[in-house]
Amino acid sequence: MRNLLVVAIFCLGASGLAFAHESKHEHEKKAPNAEPIEQTEAGKVYGAKLPKDMPNAIEIGEAADNAAAHMDKLGAFSGRITEVCQNSGCWVVLTGSNGQLARVTMHDHAFGVPKDSSGPAVVYGTFGKSVKSAGEVDHLKAEGANNVQAEELKIDALSVLIPAAQ
Repeated sequence: MRNLLVVAIFCLGASGLAFAHESKHEHEKKAPNAEPIEQTEAGKVYGAKLPKDMPNAIEIGEAADNAAAHMDKLGAFSGRITEVCQNSGCWVVLTGSNGQLARVTMHDHAFGVPKDSSGPAVVYGTFGKSVKSAGEVDHLKAEGANNVQAEELKIDALSVLIPAAQ
């Protein structure tokens, strides 16, 4: 009986490890939804609807220059989309007028934006810093990233607003 219990625990543990490995690479198998959640007067919104009490957007260059004031805080950040994940639209690079940039990842890989997105955007999410391994840098490059740094500013996006073409 004891041996049966040990075998059962081992099998459960092994299947749990397999599941953990699968979910780690789930984004490589299933593309997130890149359809807008809503169309507003300001443009198309991807991810969650924008909050009714949306704060004024801070230009990403300004946020980068004063990173400590914004670190790990939820806010709205503006800039230009200059790169997009070419596999699934699950990240973008938001670049400021002074050349500062932040890699924007879609929260929990739950949504994406169109792979041909470019130009102005407002991202609502949590501002922070990301340190990447060599493997993560290579992975981003394989998805179309041109300018990947081992340490980057990041935004964990809940919503992305892409204005209508002007």
